[in-house]
Amino acid sequence: MAGAGYKLFNTGDVLTAAQVNTYLNEQTVMVFASSAARTSALSGVLAEGMMSYLQDTNSVEVYNGTSWVNVGNAGDITEVQAGVGISIASGTGPIPVITNSSTDLITTAGDLLYGTAADTVARLGIGTAGQVLKVNSGATAPEWGAAGGAASFVGASVYKSAQQSVNNATETASNFDTEVFDTDGFHSNVTNNSRMTIPSGKDGKYLLLGRVAFVANTTGVRQGRLRKNGNLIAVNTDTTPGSGGGQNIEVSGIYSAVAGDYFEVAYWQNSGGALNSENGGEYYDAFMIQYLGA
Repeated sequence: MAGAGYKLFNTGDVLTAAQVNTYLNEQTVMVFASSAARTSALSGVLAEGMMSYLQDTNSVEVYNGTSWVNVGNAGDITEVQAGVGISIASGTGPIPVITNSSTDLITTAGDLLYGTAADTVARLGIGTAGQVLKVNSGATAPEWGAAGGAASFVGASVYKSAQQSVNNATETASNFDTEVFDTDGFHSNVTNNSRMTIPSGKDGKYLLLGRVAFVANTTGVRQGRLRKNGNLIAVNTDTTPGSGGGQNIEVSGIYSAVAGDYFEVAYWQNSGGALNSENGGEYYDAFMIQYLGA
């Protein structure tokens, strides 16, 4: 029967009908016109391990003891078709050749492919040394461009050029009439010159540094103050005024602000009468502001 294995016949052996059936017929690939023809021919002699070729389906099948199982058919795939970015040669066989056609766009080492629309790609050539990949101004595609440098400084520094009288126990804004620098129009030497006003487009965090200076007087205390939109936000106090010279008091902090907000530096003293600030100069009464970022 099928599955009997290999037998070596020697000279003079008698080949019996059973041996022909077992070693020749049942262990060869039998050819039939169809599965129906095979069933008719092999009725009553089916054995596990038999193999057949069906001409109508071009398939090779083996009998597993229960049913015929396909072992040599080409399967259900009769054609290979191209998708996006793919090209096919000999799609119906015998051996399809599949090519990634997107790679045809690449011409130079370092090229990049990016989408320009649904199922569509384009090539971006490699940039030059030191460039970085960015989005273009229209926000429609990548591009190469110069790396961003350090952010430009934004802020102002001002001081007053003359003395200012400060009444007793009265908060008095310092008037600054001279600019060291002003990058974005924070300050005016003429209009509301006590103020640093936040310009449009510069909402965020700010570092403030104010300095007030009083002439010599030994009575009471001295204060430097910061105000935002007229409201007190910080105080620094000197309780030991000296007779040998004036007093410099600094007050600082980091604060949030939006366009139109303004900051001021103010004096306060309680010597018992009006008291002058020191003679003008950048090293005495000054006000500085720096934009730290949104």
